[in-house]
Amino acid sequence: MKKELNLPQIVANNLTYYRKTYGYTQIQLANKFNYSDKTISKWERGESFPDIFVLKTLADFYGITVNDFFREKPKKYYPPIFKKRFLILLLSVGLVWLIASIIFACMMIFSNGRLSDSWLVFIFATIPMFIICLVFASVWKQRFWSFISVSGLMWCAATSIYLPWTMYAPGEYLFLIFIIVIPLQVLAFLWFLLKWSFKSFTNKVAKIIRKRKEVPTSETSNDTNIISKED
Repeated sequence: MKKELNLPQIVANNLTYYRKTYGYTQIQLANKFNYSDKTISKWERGESFPDIFVLKTLADFYGITVNDFFREKPKKYYPPIFKKRFLILLLSVGLVWLIASIIFACMMIFSNGRLSDSWLVFIFATIPMFIICLVFASVWKQRFWSFISVSGLMWCAATSIYLPWTMYAPGEYLFLIFIIVIPLQVLAFLWFLLKWSFKSFTNKVAKIIRKRKEVPTSETSNDTNIISKED
């Protein structure tokens, strides 16, 4: 009985969960299926209930079943577009390591194994790898992975400078290059927090504005009903 009473809210929560996980805003979803963003907002607040045909259309779009909208706890969901993006990223990173392996093999073959430091190629390969990750994360608007990519790029760049330098021109204070990376890492972390907090703030403001826009319409409808009753 309790589940039946909470059914509209369960569906509303799941509609919100799958939309956000897919990476769509209410306006984007509304434009996709020719609905207004107010309709999507009412569905996700539990004020109205989409019919079974709409639920089936949304389920097909998200790559799930209609029953998934009625789960009290939604299952872990990975949108189909995420799988494609992961494969694209994996292929791009794999191409970097393939090129690094070819260069390493050529260096060992043509030097007859005399180049003992050929393994540094794989250290250098981490730099273009993280650059590729950063580009894709920025294009796909994944702030967390952008932060991880920037962090990895900074530390790998410092390591790529430190290791060859210590091998060919040893110095007592070469480790200080990592000291330079530390404040850069702190700045990158603060920038990530700033972007995250700004996004959450703008989302809250957008929700408040949307609610204020919808209040007058409901009030005016109530006023018209009162006037019609008086007549």
